[in-house]
Amino acid sequence: MVRTCFILIALAAAAAISATGAGIDGKWLSELKVDRGGQEFTMKVTFDLRSSGDRVTGSVTTETPRGERTSEIQNGKLDGDKFSFNTMGRGRGGEVQITWEGVVEGDVLKGKQIREGSNFGPIPFTAKRH
Repeated sequence: MVRTCFILIALAAAAAISATGAGIDGKWLSELKVDRGGQEFTMKVTFDLRSSGDRVTGSVTTETPRGERTSEIQNGKLDGDKFSFNTMGRGRGGEVQITWEGVVEGDVLKGKQIREGSNFGPIPFTAKRH
């Protein structure tokens, strides 16, 4: 009886740890095919993510033909396997906010990137844990 209770408590604790988003921690790599008004290029993205409860922190590094940029994560949220956060990027008029949102599926992040003020719509991405 005591052993069964201990096993059930251990399983509940493991489920709680899983639900807090420990699965998002780590380095993730993605390559996005981008078409900006007929100009196509590949953007490499590295997510360096950490979670604490329902918060996500870390950085996102983007590498494009115009160079590399690292931005700190702002407003990072985690709800079970769903995540969202913002970074700042470059736009024609200066800095723009970029929203990243999606889900964690084991060693894969799936989601979309939305650039504030963009006429091109969301860009889907898939990142693999590195």
